Amino acid sequence: MKRTEAEIAREARRILRRLAAPRAALFARANPSGISDYAVARNAAAAAGSRLATEADFVTEFLRAGWIVPDGAERLILSGEGRAFVVRSFGGEERFAAQHREMVAAKDGGRAVKVNLAESPLARLKSRGLIDATQFAAGEKLRRDYTLANLAPRMGVDLSAPVVSGGARGAGSEHLSDIAVAARQRFSRAMAAAGPGLSDLLFDICCDLAPLEGAEAKRGWSKRSARVVLMLALDRLAAHYGMTMVRAHAPIRAWAAE
Repeated sequence: MKRTEAEIAREARRILRRLAAPRAALFARANPSGISDYAVARNAAAAAGSRLATEADFVTEFLRAGWIVPDGAERLILSGEGRAFVVRSFGGEERFAAQHREMVAAKDGGRAVKVNLAESPLARLKSRGLIDATQFAAGEKLRRDYTLANLAPRMGVDLSAPVVSGGARGAGSEHLSDIAVAARQRFSRAMAAAGPGLSDLLFDICCDLAPLEGAEAKRGWSKRSARVVLMLALDRLAAHYGMTMVRAHAPIRAWAAE
């Protein structure tokens, strides 16, 4: 089916703006007769239940225009040209960014601050009272160490990394800072303390920022079961960090010499 330029542009504005979200990609969905459409999701498992989808001929046009590019064998992501198209379509970078935020008021040490709930699944759960402050703090501490340890995969070449021993830029771990090394050690100890199964879920939610629905689909769990397991995992993580310990107040003792 031949699409008009107006149809392509309209569909591009609908789909590409969602691809601008962190870790969002297009995944092909097949039926018994073959590929029927492409869905926007964070992983292939979540794509099966995604309600945001477009037909294959639109995806072909997006590829031809250079708005999306392959990222591996089974996923397509937004390109630089695609992001520029979305920014132009929605009236500038700041307005576009504002449409992808979910800002709420929060307290930080007595100060009133704005928090973007769209950034973190844990922040959304805490705002709805589904996890407590200790569980949230434990998950954010794990995420902070993951970030400081430079464990997240890079989407391009790190031009700030030095060339080590004549090799490729960033090819070795010799250039890692002491902060990154210490963060990796803390991260490894925390994941080991959580144990198999729980550590996998903690990584998906706290580090990869995957939604609970995606974690359930990935594992074939029933609806809302991931939150129960996540709470257990966060409790174990908080215990590892010593956040659940209660300090006892011992009486003051004094010794006086004659």
